[in-house]
Amino acid sequence: MYNNTYSKEYAKGLAQYGFTYHNIIRSEYKVNHNKVDWYLNNLLRAKGIDMAFACIEPDIDDYSFNYSGTNHIHFAWRGEYMNTVELSKRLRCRRAFLKDTYQIQNSMSYFTKHLGTNLSYHNIYA
Repeated sequence: MYNNTYSKEYAKGLAQYGFTYHNIIRSEYKVNHNKVDWYLNNLLRAKGIDMAFACIEPDIDDYSFNYSGTNHIHFAWRGEYMNTVELSKRLRCRRAFLKDTYQIQNSMSYFTKHLGTNLSYHNIYA
């Protein structure tokens, strides 16, 4: 059962790690936790990246508001900025799968948004 208090406390804990940037991987296929782990472990091998967080979020159909059967990955890292070209090389994924990299302005807000009832997987990488 989803616990809003637990989610807020967990988000508060994650916010204390000081993640600096975030991005999204939206592939052409449904991803599982093994693929997420593979991408993020590749990212951690990059110089200047010492910690990361990732979660799988299901795609919701705009018309029916039901789960569409596909998903995407939200991820954040602590370290230096990387554009989509650098990030795709580090993650070893297609550049077209990546969205723009943004700096995390409010960690608590970022993690609270991504810790809800609809996440099927999330992990911290160090």
